[in-house]
Amino acid sequence: MYFPGLEGVVVKETKICYIDLENSKIYYRGYDLEELARLSTFEEVTYLLWHGRLPGRRELEEFKARLAAHRLPPPHIATLAKSAPPSAEPIDVLRTAVSAMAWGEDLSDKSPEAELQRGLKITAAMPYVVAAFDRARRGQEPVHPAEAGSHAEYFLWALRGERPSPREARAMDVMLIVYAEHSMNNSAFTAVTVASTFADMYAAVTAAVASLKGPLHGGANVDAAKMIEEIGDAKKVERWVDEQLAKGRRIPGFGHRLYKKGPDPRLRVLRELAKGLAAERGDFRWVEIAERLEDYVTAKLAAKGIYPNTDLYAAVIFRYLGLPVDVNLPTFAISRAAGWVAHVLEYRQANRLIRPTEKYVGPLGLRYTPIDARG
Repeated sequence: MYFPGLEGVVVKETKICYIDLENSKIYYRGYDLEELARLSTFEEVTYLLWHGRLPGRRELEEFKARLAAHRLPPPHIATLAKSAPPSAEPIDVLRTAVSAMAWGEDLSDKSPEAELQRGLKITAAMPYVVAAFDRARRGQEPVHPAEAGSHAEYFLWALRGERPSPREARAMDVMLIVYAEHSMNNSAFTAVTVASTFADMYAAVTAAVASLKGPLHGGANVDAAKMIEEIGDAKKVERWVDEQLAKGRRIPGFGHRLYKKGPDPRLRVLRELAKGLAAERGDFRWVEIAERLEDYVTAKLAAKGIYPNTDLYAAVIFRYLGLPVDVNLPTFAISRAAGWVAHVLEYRQANRLIRPTEKYVGPLGLRYTPIDARG
């Protein structure tokens, strides 16, 4: 049997995430994602994904303290983030930093406890790496706001150099929750594939970050942000879309391998989040563009199974939060690290080397011709 792109192939059993396509729901460890986004925090959700249950108050406080203790990475990682060439892409700097975190560490211990600790170090340090590089390329010194209360607040503060408003911090927190996990996507599969060789957690997450970069996965987030900026005015949406479609181009923020019968269920959370930020600023320009895109493109392409995905409103939210366009993608990685670590830990419980086969369609029986006789 041949399944192009492994579409529909089940590669492992999981208790981490369930996507209910019939009812347009996503569940993390059995909990409705929309409820978690409304009531929970990224730290609590990360604990849930890694440990299989919601933490008690004391467990959560201890977990938050452990994350906070590793926000400032080792000196060689901090130096790497500051000294990377300004022309580098933030996602590439992050990928290199995650790989370099393995330097000097004894990686022979692959126990769940050791790998979980590595996952915690990676997750905790990612915000500083992204923020420090972005500030350095703009000629600014890194900021390490040790007094930041949450992972989300820390990231925005470290990036912008000033404390975000409560609404901004909460918006980033919800974004991290929504993007934390999404079943066996390409980057999660990449992490699991690498982990199946018994490579360490740093190697698995490095590979996952590399996978996320592609425009058919996380890179689409950047394309959606560029689209919103290029359109610039809700009145120009129809003309812009028609021009793109006439040229046979994809519309960023639309289409998904799974969601062919309706919009991405995460869209409901992000749409409301975008509206809340717009209201706080008294600036509805960007959310109006997204809403008009949602209506117009859906009307034109729904018959083909193309509906809006999370990238559409994520681009708007990140713009309201003041993120540079190319920082959108590593922000996705900051969030998805929680899911990657969870999948690696789960797969290792019954590890089997992932080694698919292929269907050969080339020639056979060719005879070797000496080089002087090849013309």
